[in-house]
Amino acid sequence: MGEVQGYFAVHSQGLGHATQAVALARGLRERREDLYFLFLAGVPALDLVVASGFDAMTAPPAPDWPAVDGRLLPVWRWYVDYARYLRVARKNLKREADWKSNRFLLSAGEVASVREAVRHRIPTAIILNGLRHDFATDPASRLFEGYGNFWFSRLARKVDLILALDDAPSWPNVRRIKPIVRPFSASREQLREDLFFRKKTILVTVGGTAIGEYLIRESVKAFRALAMDDVSMVIVSGPKLKAEPEAGVYTYGFLPNLQDYVLAADLVITTGGKGTVREALAAGTRVIAIPPKGHVEAERNAAALGYRHEDLGRLRELIVEKLALGRLPPRPDGNAEAVQILLDFLESKVEPR
Repeated sequence: MGEVQGYFAVHSQGLGHATQAVALARGLRERREDLYFLFLAGVPALDLVVASGFDAMTAPPAPDWPAVDGRLLPVWRWYVDYARYLRVARKNLKREADWKSNRFLLSAGEVASVREAVRHRIPTAIILNGLRHDFATDPASRLFEGYGNFWFSRLARKVDLILALDDAPSWPNVRRIKPIVRPFSASREQLREDLFFRKKTILVTVGGTAIGEYLIRESVKAFRALAMDDVSMVIVSGPKLKAEPEAGVYTYGFLPNLQDYVLAADLVITTGGKGTVREALAAGTRVIAIPPKGHVEAERNAAALGYRHEDLGRLRELIVEKLALGRLPPRPDGNAEAVQILLDFLESKVEPR
C-alpha cells in the first residue's frame, strides 16, 4: 500500500486549534503509518506544528481580535479583517495548493482551505469548537457576525464530516466529540524532575495572541505581593508577548510542549482559552481563568469554572485558595474516539493507490 497524502489546515489565531491538530495527527499516524500530512498554517500555529515534527506549507496568518488592556473592541473590525484574510488565503491556495497529490483535507477550524477543497470535490473533514460565532455586542458587529454565521453555515453543510466539540446542529455530517488534548510525555513526577520544578509552581499562560498582556502583568503583581518563599511562577507569554524574568519568576515565549508544563504545575492561570483549560482539566491541575472583557467564548469557558473578568482584582486570594486545595481527578479526553471517526472517514472516502 502506498502513502496516502493530504492537507491538515490549521486556523492560526492563537494556538488552540494547532494543539488539537497536532494531537489528532499524532494519533492518526500511530494507527496508520501510511498517512502523510502536509500542514497548512500561518504563524503562530506554524511554529507549533513545525516544532512538533510535521512538515508545513506557510499560509497567511489569521487576524487577532482587536483589544486594549484586556478588553475587546467592537468585533466588526475583526470580521472586516477576516474577510480580507479569506481573500488573501484563497489566492494563496489557488497559487500553491496541489489537490492531485493531496487527496483529502482535515481542517482544525481553518475555513479558506475548506472552501477550496469543497470546490475541488476533495474529501473534507473539519474539527470545530462550534458552528456559530457569538461575540457581537453592538448592532454593527451583530450585522457582520450574522452574515458570517450564515455564510459559514452554507459552506459547512457541504463538508463531508464535522467533528464538533460544543453544541452543534443535528445535521447528517455532524458528530459530537469530547475534548481533544495533546498527550503528556511522562508522569507528573518525572516531568517535575525534568523541568526542575522544586517548589509549588504557578503556570501563567496566555495563548498565542497578544490579548493576554493584562493577565501576565496582574499575575506577577499578585505573586510579588504574596511573597511566598515556597512557590515559584512560570510565565509562558506566547509568540506575540514578552515577559521579563525576576526573582522567582521564570519566563518563556513559546513552548511546543506546554501540556507537560500544565501537568507539572500546581496551578494554571489562563485567559480561558479552550486548549489550555482542556489540558488543565485532563491533567487534574487547578485553574484560575480570567477572560478578556467582551471575549464571549473565553468568558463562557471561565464562567463554567466559576470565574469572570472582574476576578482580576482577586488574584491574590484566588492563588492562595487554589494552591491550598490540591489537585483534581483528571478528566478523560476524546482523542481515541475522534481518531477512530477520522480513520473511518479516510477509509471510506480516500482510496489507497
